[in-house]
Amino acid sequence: MRYKSYYILISLMALIVVPTSFGLQMGDINNDEDVNIADVVYLFKNRDVSIGEGDLNCDDTINIADVVYLFKNYNKFRSPLVFAEKFTLEPEWDTGYCYLVDSNGNKFVLVVNGSTAPDIPGATEMTVPVQKIVVAYYSPVISTADILNNEEYYNTMKGVPEYAIRRSPKLTELHNEGKVVSIGKSMIKSMNYELVLNISPEVVFLGDMAAHDEIEAKLKELNIPVARSFTYDEPTFLGRLEWAKFVAAFWGKDAYNEANEYFQKAWYDRNNLLRIVRKSDTYPTVVNFFKFSDTSTPSVLEAQNFRAKLIEQFHGRYVFNDIPGTGSKKMDTETFMERAKNTDVVILRMRKDITSKEDLLEAYPTSGFENFKAFKESRFYVSTPDYYIWEARDPIGYMEDYAKMIHPELFPDGDNNLKYHIKIT
Repeated sequence: MRYKSYYILISLMALIVVPTSFGLQMGDINNDEDVNIADVVYLFKNRDVSIGEGDLNCDDTINIADVVYLFKNYNKFRSPLVFAEKFTLEPEWDTGYCYLVDSNGNKFVLVVNGSTAPDIPGATEMTVPVQKIVVAYYSPVISTADILNNEEYYNTMKGVPEYAIRRSPKLTELHNEGKVVSIGKSMIKSMNYELVLNISPEVVFLGDMAAHDEIEAKLKELNIPVARSFTYDEPTFLGRLEWAKFVAAFWGKDAYNEANEYFQKAWYDRNNLLRIVRKSDTYPTVVNFFKFSDTSTPSVLEAQNFRAKLIEQFHGRYVFNDIPGTGSKKMDTETFMERAKNTDVVILRMRKDITSKEDLLEAYPTSGFENFKAFKESRFYVSTPDYYIWEARDPIGYMEDYAKMIHPELFPDGDNNLKYHIKIT
């Protein structure tokens, strides 16, 4: 079979004439705005392309392995979804619509004004761009607006939680102008249905929290469409970022195309980071956990969580990779301490302003962090309080933080200029 594929490639080479410029879409080696067998042939024939174009398996070289990798994956690369697993998206913008299915099976047909869309049983049809939406939390809707940075998209958000207004300069401005309504401190557990009814939104975006199941049922009783975004259940970091496409589709074709270009850029830059960390033969042990307060139970990432996968991708060995799942798991303090204290790298996610060892021990006085190997060797890192926002708003900066924390020796500035984490010294 291997030889048969080889001769198929040889026979095709004479039939295809392609340009040499690079397309933005990963895998579009010949820049014809599509990813297909022609790109495989082109890469087989022209392995002098740039490392960013041709090194698709991220091993820091371009060879026959990349040709084979593209041959096996070009159908996946050309798909509207490459990494995300928690939604369905079929963009048919040229015929006037886009079909979506959210994480809870809710179907949408988003129709360009003046176009005719297919009749899909059970799907909610709405004209795009939508004009009025309500948002339950920051990512992925508000973060996508931040990424696209277009006032038209912010203006569609008529109701958002209070904390999101504080986190977004643009929403703060719109709120002060009376254009955005605060619908409470949080919508994680409850919702002010009277406020929502007064807004008359075309769609309300909810998350994966169990309480949102009840909220969804109530909103549907009120004939208000709901879109569920289980972004934190995505098994990869880029899968979580790809939700920007889902959100942008509600703002129309141009927004969707811009979000897709942004995603492709993030994918491209992620690959550059993978090439850097590949230069190391070591795999430092890493712990990533959340601890709300000194007395609270630590919560560790499960093995298939996108942050745990990020650690593995950047040549780290996640200590709790024996715990299955895509979320987090609370662990008794004694077990956590025993397994974490000798780890090379410790990443604490929290919501406090901490910049030094003194700050850390003052905030967590009985934690025993001072006994950690990582603490003693200045490989202990804490997140900035708004880290969860920047995961989606600046995925490249966030991923680079992880690469630097795990392998500081591979970067000119080491781990001294992190964006969304603080090195505790």
